[in-house]
Amino acid sequence: MNNWDDLRFLVALSKTGTMTAAAKSLGTNTATVSRRIERLSETLGMPAFVKTSDGWRPSEAVASLITLAQSFDGELQAALNTQAANTDSEPVTINVGSLPALSSLVLFPGLTKHAEMLDGVRLNFSDRIFREGLGDHDLVLQYNRPDQGRIIARKVGEMNFRFYRFAEAPAGEDWAGLGEAHDDNPLMQYGQNQFGREPKLRVDSLMALHRLMKVTELPGPLPDLIAQRDPDLVPLFPDSPVRTENCWLFYHESRRNDPGMRRAVDWIIRCFEDIDGTEADASAS
Repeated sequence: MNNWDDLRFLVALSKTGTMTAAAKSLGTNTATVSRRIERLSETLGMPAFVKTSDGWRPSEAVASLITLAQSFDGELQAALNTQAANTDSEPVTINVGSLPALSSLVLFPGLTKHAEMLDGVRLNFSDRIFREGLGDHDLVLQYNRPDQGRIIARKVGEMNFRFYRFAEAPAGEDWAGLGEAHDDNPLMQYGQNQFGREPKLRVDSLMALHRLMKVTELPGPLPDLIAQRDPDLVPLFPDSPVRTENCWLFYHESRRNDPGMRRAVDWIIRCFEDIDGTEADASAS
């Protein structure tokens, strides 16, 4: 490869999956991204990417190049952040991809409570629900252990779920739930078995589900953390087992020595320690 700059386009498209998103991340236009990828394919003698229903996916021809380029990109960012941490320069930026419920219930309260832990760090949050891998994020927070690759993964806490209803709401046969893409979730399956029907109303996130339940007074599955903050909610099936989801964070191994990443990880762990104490107090009361 004669033009090493093409690697930037290779990494950007592999992370984002679309020409438009790759162009935005690189500060260029879609035509330039397409032209660079086409030139790379000509150099390799085979397509560098394959178009799928989920976007552009790297072909086997560039798998090793992407691994090398991502490692170099991560190590470069870590080196720059280390230099920034030792000087009086601008804060380093960490892009965090997280499930909306984890951001709202766990992370956002810690922005003020533990603000000192993020000195020299600027966090950019974005919702991440069904995507796999890091994508264009530096750090990802999700349920369940991520697939192993060149990543550092750590379990940081748990989130408990059960069905709730509003105490003053009349009994009924309908319920509210998450979108069809969540139907494989054991809690959604439990709801369908208990009610004998699909949800009457659906939304894409737990935070939106809570708002929907408040308006319609329909029961539905929610995290215990939401119920602890809403005194009108009571368990719908008091004797049913609690559903627990393990919460994991992960980032590329090349960022192991990145001081900005270490501060962000330590801050996330502290945020989960706060909710662990809250849920323990609620269980004891």
